[in-house]
Amino acid sequence: MKKSKISVTILFSLAIILIVGGCRTRSISSISGHSGRDGYRGELNELSVLGVRTDDNVTDTDISDVLASREGKPVALKRGDVLAVIQSGARFPDKEMSDSLETLSKVVPLSGVPPKEQHLHGREQKNKTPIRIDRSLRMAAAKGGANKLLVYWGILESAAEPEQAAKQLSWVPLLGRVIPDETQHVQMRVKAALIDVATGSWTMIRTEPMQDKRMSSRLTRDSSDLKQIMRLKEKAYAQFAEDLKTRFLL
Repeated sequence: MKKSKISVTILFSLAIILIVGGCRTRSISSISGHSGRDGYRGELNELSVLGVRTDDNVTDTDISDVLASREGKPVALKRGDVLAVIQSGARFPDKEMSDSLETLSKVVPLSGVPPKEQHLHGREQKNKTPIRIDRSLRMAAAKGGANKLLVYWGILESAAEPEQAAKQLSWVPLLGRVIPDETQHVQMRVKAALIDVATGSWTMIRTEPMQDKRMSSRLTRDSSDLKQIMRLKEKAYAQFAEDLKTRFLL
């Protein structure tokens, strides 16, 4: 009964945070101020990366053949593998991710900037079927000497919680800008596709969200946000590499 009351209290508190402070979702590749992130053009389409098209004529026999070819041959990361790494939406993977993965495998960084939207007579085409880029990515990895390809997506979810005591002091102009008046709660989720370069077979990897919170004032909001994200990325990427090590017995 006591645990139930605690759970209800936590959920109620979280609801208040989301209602009062609002909630926003960001890609780790779109964070302003990060090196190499200028000209962010969006994320790689997951289905395109995995070689899926909605207009493919797939039969039950095709599906059975793929299942038969995969039986007893799971995609795994092994010692000695060369890993091409792509961060969706970024020109190159975050250093924190590359450093974490280099303890497990040799890393070949590749660009994750999505292809430019195709236009017809200067206008964007409507209802355009996403292009398959799986073979292009695998070819780029192969030319770099990699036998495995890791494409990952990182999502930041944040909510702001006002500090009421500090808000009461904000009527003093200077004081109100210096006093910490808001706590930002942030969680980071990482999802990745580990792809066999030779066959195109893949397995999906997800890690538990990593969470962090930090107080800031109006003067320090932007810098505090960036520091919080950098700290969270170090923790999330380190945990991701540890999960790979455990999952594949490296």
